[in-house]
Amino acid sequence: MLAAALREKFVVVTWGEVEVVDPTTRKVTLQLADLADNPVEAAHVLRVTCDEQATLAVGAAGTALAGDGTADLIAQTDGAGALELVVTCVQEIAVSVAAGPTQSSPLLDCRAGAVVSFNP
Repeated sequence: MLAAALREKFVVVTWGEVEVVDPTTRKVTLQLADLADNPVEAAHVLRVTCDEQATLAVGAAGTALAGDGTADLIAQTDGAGALELVVTCVQEIAVSVAAGPTQSSPLLDCRAGAVVSFNP
């Protein structure tokens, strides 16, 4: 079992449900959590990428730092540990979205990704 001080440095990326905005736009929220699945209420910098046929932008939660409107985004979660992503794609495909650490990230478990479907 990890010591409490070390456990606090681990952050897990979790994904919410995909929301359909219109035929070419979807929203999905990434939430940081601790190892007990409690929300981590802290702003952290992440790299978020997706298939090259789509683009990513930051919605109502979080801040884009670089790459807003591209398939490779550097963004900061808001103070509640949330990052709302707006995924845009004109093709009828399923888009894979993944988050990863940057030099400014905590110890990040980013094994889970999101699949955003643009299929009719």
